[in-house]
Amino acid sequence: MDKIIIDINILHQISKPTTKEEVKELDLVNRLREANKTAWTTGAGLAAIQIGIPLRFAWLVHNGKEYTLLNPEITNTFGNITKDEGCLSIPNTWVKVKRAVSIDYISNKTPKHATWFIARLIQHEIDHMNGILITDKD
Repeated sequence: MDKIIIDINILHQISKPTTKEEVKELDLVNRLREANKTAWTTGAGLAAIQIGIPLRFAWLVHNGKEYTLLNPEITNTFGNITKDEGCLSIPNTWVKVKRAVSIDYISNKTPKHATWFIARLIQHEIDHMNGILITDKD
């Protein structure tokens, strides 16, 4: 079973674009889902880099619904709010992070929109893909 990475050097890597085929071949959805179960707290998502795979992919869960992000890019943001945020790769740490409350983004070449918690979660996972941690935020 994959473990959630806490090594800052690995987590600061920038993830590379991937394909649906590569995600399926590496069984990333199941691997991320299972790794999430081993977290220090209840987790709502993991980027592939958090299990040591530097690909632009993440798995998310909210209110029992699962989402995936494949090569996501934020195209527009609206409003901001600062809230305490944790990370499964940084145990027992909470940081005040300013994030957009509403975002337009592209995932798997499809335009999408998200608000509030899901928007925050997507921004958090995209930060992981860009090698940015909550402790890097000001």
